[in-house]
Amino acid sequence: MLVSNLFVKHKKADPRLIPAAFVALLALFVIIGESKPVMGLIGIGATVILAGTLVEIMRESIWETYRGSYKKQKGFKGLWVEPNKIYYNINVWFLWPFVIFMGLLCLYAAYILS
Repeated sequence: MLVSNLFVKHKKADPRLIPAAFVALLALFVIIGESKPVMGLIGIGATVILAGTLVEIMRESIWETYRGSYKKQKGFKGLWVEPNKIYYNINVWFLWPFVIFMGLLCLYAAYILS
């Protein structure tokens, strides 16, 4: 039985908890930063850099998933939530690289403070 499970292809888990984990980690490091600013800056910087890097690496998959889920979506459909290549390019080329830059800035500030 155990050997046969090695050859069974399992469905990948849907990463629904990742945005909540990202927000929880940021909140945790903000709270830590109240008492120990250097530790808070290091945690915020590392979390933001990791999140930005993962979004940049998975950008095509995220785009395709969003386009597919938008077609199946019921309820509010409008100009601001519809998949638009302009919004995609703004996110990929400006927003997430800026987030990564801010993470690097947090790490640099922590280095200067220590």
